[in-house]
Amino acid sequence: MDQSWMNAHRISDEYEKGVSVFLQYVKENAKSVNGTYFCPCVRCLNQIRQDLGNLHDHLFMFGIMRTYNVWTWHGEVLDQPMTSRGTNYVEEWMSDHLEDMIRDVGEDNFRRANLYDSLINDSEQPLYPGCTNFTRLSATLNLFSLKASNEWTDKSFTELLELLKEMLPENNTLPFRNYEAKKVLCPMGLEYQKIHACPNDCVLYIKEFASLKYCPTCGLSRFKKKSDKNTGEEGNDGAPGKVMCYLPIIPRFKRMFSVKEDAKNLKWHVLRRKCDNLLRHPADSPQWKKIDETFQNLVQIQET
Repeated sequence: MDQSWMNAHRISDEYEKGVSVFLQYVKENAKSVNGTYFCPCVRCLNQIRQDLGNLHDHLFMFGIMRTYNVWTWHGEVLDQPMTSRGTNYVEEWMSDHLEDMIRDVGEDNFRRANLYDSLINDSEQPLYPGCTNFTRLSATLNLFSLKASNEWTDKSFTELLELLKEMLPENNTLPFRNYEAKKVLCPMGLEYQKIHACPNDCVLYIKEFASLKYCPTCGLSRFKKKSDKNTGEEGNDGAPGKVMCYLPIIPRFKRMFSVKEDAKNLKWHVLRRKCDNLLRHPADSPQWKKIDETFQNLVQIQET
């Protein structure tokens, strides 16, 4: 169905005709509650029901959500539903999207995390011995799809996994907790560095402080002291007293700019913002000058 009218001006004939077509589609396909339907205007956001008259008025007064490309709240069905998929879906997903994932996260990170081998193994491993309909990966994908569409909590999802694991035959490979299921689907994460810190937040033990064992400001030990259970005496240094997890800025920028459309949005306030000495955007304030310079440098780096 043509949805180009959603990006047209609200006073144009194209938009008016598009709204009429949409309302007719809603009337024929959407489920109503006492004659009301979810309103996709930018104010209601498909969270509030309106009758057709108010729905018509809202679309002209506030406009329709331009990201609402699939009218799932008004009767449109996806061509490939997320449920009732087996091994064929996993093979299709592996062949169609794995290369995109490699490109987005970078080949070096991909290989270092052994992501490809993990996905391949999970996509080939049967859910239980003799199962031909589902693999470990396809079963987890389908269950996570139900979790997302029905807004299950992590706790309820874990209880469901535990019950299903007991119901399935022995030696089944179904994850038994929400955390384990996430590890199957999301084995790729950003790198981070662990940096020791003073328990009183005085210093970080890096650069000139990297070799110190005591805080140069408050004198507190960098490490927790181990105590002998028999004598009760403190022995050698134990675990660090405090650790800060740091996400390096370069991998973060690489991930942020890896998707073309996201990169355009991130550079909008530098390349497309109207600059006429009026305060139209937070980036027009003096405090943002240094941020603008940083983004301009990033743009130049990308272009080269």
